[in-house]
Amino acid sequence: MNERKVPIHSPFLATRFRLIAFIFIFLMAPVISAAQTEILRNNEIILLSRAGLSAELIIRKIRDSACEFDTSTEALIDLKKSGVADEVISLMLEKTAEARIPDPPESKNESSENSQGYSDSVPVSKSYSSDPAIDPKEALRSARTIAIEKSSIHPSRQALEKELLKRPEWKNLHLNIVRYKEGADLYIEIGYVPLSWITHRYAWRVFDNRSGTVIVAGETTSWGSLAKNLAREITKKMDKFL
Repeated sequence: MNERKVPIHSPFLATRFRLIAFIFIFLMAPVISAAQTEILRNNEIILLSRAGLSAELIIRKIRDSACEFDTSTEALIDLKKSGVADEVISLMLEKTAEARIPDPPESKNESSENSQGYSDSVPVSKSYSSDPAIDPKEALRSARTIAIEKSSIHPSRQALEKELLKRPEWKNLHLNIVRYKEGADLYIEIGYVPLSWITHRYAWRVFDNRSGTVIVAGETTSWGSLAKNLAREITKKMDKFL
């Protein structure tokens, strides 16, 4: 007895495949939505640490996610007891502090994009020029405040600030170090150079926050003391540029 074979391209099979695809998308939609709206809290950080993820990977996850951390004294003690690295806890404190900074009042003459105070936008608290052709030397001479922005774990902000203040060239710059770059005239951006496992290289740039102009830039290694190396290179180049 011959069995009836359904043609491969029959309307029946096409309808069946569409139905299966619809059911799959319908079932996966809540999962995809949950992944996109994930909010990191203390418990997630503890789980990531206990799973054996490195501090650098956890820090990258924190920077790329929405966060609601509890940084009370009791919570910090619990994080430490759970084996969370100090660098991770430090970033959690930074993220919590940033979340507490009130948004500046929106100006009628500024776009809503600039009024958010993002790192690449013009700070709304000051009426800076957005002219990208500003003279870098004049920008450095007129600056009075500077902040530090890092995309790497090392060096610590405190260590770099300490080494900068030690340098004799720093006194010639007449700059005060402030905590947040949104309110600074200049800011130093520091990042680890990928794939430099042997040389341990770090790139740095000094930006004029008022126009986005790069004033000076350079590169150094972490051999010896990364904070000292950066402070030496940054201050010498900035002082020489004047």
